[in-house]
Amino acid sequence: MTPRDAARPSLEEARSYTALTHLYRGEMHRMTVWRQRLDVTSNWAIILATGLTTFTLGDEHVPHYTLLLGLALIGISIVIEGRRYRHLHHSKWRLYLLEFGFFAEQLQPHNGRPNLPDWRQILAADLRHAHFLIDWFTAVRVRLRRNYLLLFYFMFGVWIAKLYLHPSKPHSIVTLYSRLAVGELLPPWFVAITAALFVVAATALALTCPSAEKLEDWSAHYVHTRKRVASGVPGSSPAPLP
Repeated sequence: MTPRDAARPSLEEARSYTALTHLYRGEMHRMTVWRQRLDVTSNWAIILATGLTTFTLGDEHVPHYTLLLGLALIGISIVIEGRRYRHLHHSKWRLYLLEFGFFAEQLQPHNGRPNLPDWRQILAADLRHAHFLIDWFTAVRVRLRRNYLLLFYFMFGVWIAKLYLHPSKPHSIVTLYSRLAVGELLPPWFVAITAALFVVAATALALTCPSAEKLEDWSAHYVHTRKRVASGVPGSSPAPLP
C-alpha cells in the first residue's frame, strides 16, 4: 500500500463525511430559514408602527388609544419572534459543532488533542433528544433588547405627541392628563399607571437580559453539554439558560 492509498479515507469514513456534509447543508438551510422568519416578524412590527403613526397623527379624530392597540399587536410579534429565535439559536449550536468539530479539523488537523473531542457524541445526543438551549422567556427578552425596546419607546413617544397635539395644544397639565382617559371605560389615572409600568417593565427586562453575544458563546454551551453527556443524563442537551 502506497502512502497515498493509506491517506485515503475508508468506505465507512467516506460515507460518514458525506452524511455530515449533507447534515451541515441541511442545518445551514434551517438556520437561514429561521433567520428570514425572524426578519419578517421584525419588519411587520416596524411597518405596523409606521402605519399607525401616520394614521393616528394624520387625523385629529383618530383616538389616541389606537396606538395602545398597536402596542398590543407589536407585543404579539415579539412573542412569535421569541419562538423563532429559539430555533435559530439551536441551529447555530449544531452548526458550531459541525464547523469546529469536523470542518476545522479537516482543514487543519491538530497534532495533539482536537478542540472539540466529544463533538460527535454531543451532536448525536442532540439529534436524538433535541432540546432548546434557552427558554422562551429569555428568547423574548433577547429580541426585546435587540429590536423591540426602541420600537416601544418610539410608539410611546408618538402616543405622547398625539395627546399633546390633538385636538389642540393643551392649556395646562390637567388638560393633558384628562386626555389619557379611554372614553368612559378607563380613567386617566389607570392609563397613566399602566403605561408607566409597561415602559419600566420593558426597560428592566431588556437591560437585565444577557446579550445575544453571551447567549451564543458556544464554548460555554459545549463545556456544559459535555458534562451532561459524560454523566449519561437522558436527553443530554443542557437545561435552558437563565
